[in-house]
Amino acid sequence: MKTDRERKNAAIVVIRWSARVLGLIIAGFLLLMFIGQSLESHPPSDPIELIAAIGLALMGIYVVAMFLALKRERLGSFLGVAALGGFFVIMFLGLLPGNVSGGFSTKGILNPVFLVLWLPILLYLLCWGLERRGVGTNEQ
Repeated sequence: MKTDRERKNAAIVVIRWSARVLGLIIAGFLLLMFIGQSLESHPPSDPIELIAAIGLALMGIYVVAMFLALKRERLGSFLGVAALGGFFVIMFLGLLPGNVSGGFSTKGILNPVFLVLWLPILLYLLCWGLERRGVGTNEQ
């Protein structure tokens, strides 16, 4: 029969692995989208706007953060928070070109597709918080 501490440790392990798998799926998907878009043959277009380049760089940092979180969870999750936070500020202000209205709308920061990006980060932070409280440690 499992003790209460063993159940809490198992819960932390499940949360951690959920964060890792979700982070890999999301980062891999974003990376494949970027690579696929880069390899697509199309006529030369206008140069990319500065704010769009900043948004792409922030999403690239997010991808790196999710891969980094596999080895160093706290560093990866904090880097992911910084990158997504910057991206969401740009979205909130409506600075991204295209069909982004900004603000608290489904075309702004309440877009469900972009909100999914927060899931692995929140799960990593939940693990860290549970470990700090001593839920998953072997201390008496």
